Amino acid sequence: MDISGMGFTDELSSLQPGMTLGNLHIVSFVGKGAIGEVYIAQHDILGKEFAVKVIPKGFSGNEASEAFKRAARIQTKLEHPHILRVDDLGEEDMFYWLRMELIDGEMTSEKKRIRTLEDLMRNNKGPMSEEEICYYLYYLLLGLDHAHAQGVIHADLKPANVMIADEGVKLAELGVTELIGHAWDDFHLLRKDARFEPTPFDPLPGFSRALPALLAAFEFYSPEQRAGNEPDAVSNLYSVGLISYRMLTGRHCLSLDQPTNAVNGINPRWNAWMAKALAYNPENRFQSAAEMLQEIPGLDSSGEESSADEEKAAS
Repeated sequence: MDISGMGFTDELSSLQPGMTLGNLHIVSFVGKGAIGEVYIAQHDILGKEFAVKVIPKGFSGNEASEAFKRAARIQTKLEHPHILRVDDLGEEDMFYWLRMELIDGEMTSEKKRIRTLEDLMRNNKGPMSEEEICYYLYYLLLGLDHAHAQGVIHADLKPANVMIADEGVKLAELGVTELIGHAWDDFHLLRKDARFEPTPFDPLPGFSRALPALLAAFEFYSPEQRAGNEPDAVSNLYSVGLISYRMLTGRHCLSLDQPTNAVNGINPRWNAWMAKALAYNPENRFQSAAEMLQEIPGLDSSGEESSADEEKAAS
């Protein structure tokens, strides 16, 4: 069944198995995010499976088509082992789509699929080990450092956009600043007066209940982003600090407790590292992903330091 020109429905997923999108046919629904849905699709000729993100046109303004194309071009240029690869894009009457490499993730003993850092933390239901945190932060910051070197800032850095790969992690959703911006503007989440009239924005059916996903993104925003300013590299590092605090303590919300007061027996160096990562003033934070990585407590004993030298030599 050809799905070009179709709208979206109020069902759990808008597209169904067997529908086709060019030379791809939909295999299964993966999930719904802030501004789109993700599916597993199989290439008709190659037989290879990909992840496909579908974004309804009703979610953004008249200039969204160009913003989408710019975002996709940015992602196709970010060739790095720890950045999710995007290799094709397209536009239909009702939506845009991106074809990406498929990350299988891991399967737990309870048959739960773990594809993202968000999945992993939800399944863990508590603090992660320092060794695990060093492992994931190492690869996350390697990918982020490469993106920043290309002048690309992540507009929606959160655990759900950190994919669990065979080795380390892969950053997803890079280069979608303008699309995310449309979403926040339309939902008026940054309006200063709660007495304003409700937003007139009316997304396509199926995306009308995406507000919780948007709020999840807001949870990992830096102070300057919450004030309505564009993020920069240092803003991204603040988000990494929030992600790290959650991994280290198991707490979903930042608290005034230092890491050593929240979790017994951890390396006391996390206190200073976290204070610097989460400094309110950007100039008091880590100024680069490389600096943040180098100062991770215990990284020198986690076995990743030698890997860092190997990756730099290869790049």
